[in-house]
Amino acid sequence: MKKKILVFDLDGTILDSSEAHAKAFNLAFQKNNLIKLPENKIIREFGPPSREIIKKLFPSISQRRLESIAKAKKAFLEQTVHYTKAIPGVSDALKQLKKKYILVLISNSEHSEIIDLLDEAKINPALFNGIFGAEELDHKPDPDVIKHIEKMLKSDVEYIVGDTIYDIQTGKNAKIKTVGVLTGIHDIKTLGKEEPTIIVKSLAVLPDVLE
Repeated sequence: MKKKILVFDLDGTILDSSEAHAKAFNLAFQKNNLIKLPENKIIREFGPPSREIIKKLFPSISQRRLESIAKAKKAFLEQTVHYTKAIPGVSDALKQLKKKYILVLISNSEHSEIIDLLDEAKINPALFNGIFGAEELDHKPDPDVIKHIEKMLKSDVEYIVGDTIYDIQTGKNAKIKTVGVLTGIHDIKTLGKEEPTIIVKSLAVLPDVLE
């Protein structure tokens, strides 16, 4: 029987790079003569791509300035990436899940950023049969994200696993099962409103749940 696909979000699901991203954003804001924001205010907006986060934080910003900040943020992440750490138990869980499933990683970060973040967290990129960044897929919660993965890997996605409502919405829009994890920015009440198939404390326990 052909293995089915598990799709994973990156930040808040596999690793914690919230501080790395928030610090990179603030450096980019300051470079573009904007105020430094509290990191928790920036982190609350995580989920969408960088440009959407910038626009949400600075609604009246021009498109030219927005592009300048987005470019600077990507560059500054190389300086702040060392704040990234793996969520405990996730690496072992992925190794167990890989025995039964095709593993795919998606993120609204760019592909090169994903690899840098995984390397910093000591998560082996080879655990994944596919890694897709913001420049390679439509953005969550567009269901075409799932359709593209199924077409590329010639199998069906069984679950999407993530820490935000955007991950759950992606799965619901694509009519697949969903797993919400409580290691990221959205709590059980927020995730629960989206009615995921399962909510777990951490990806670390997922091999036992999906037995």
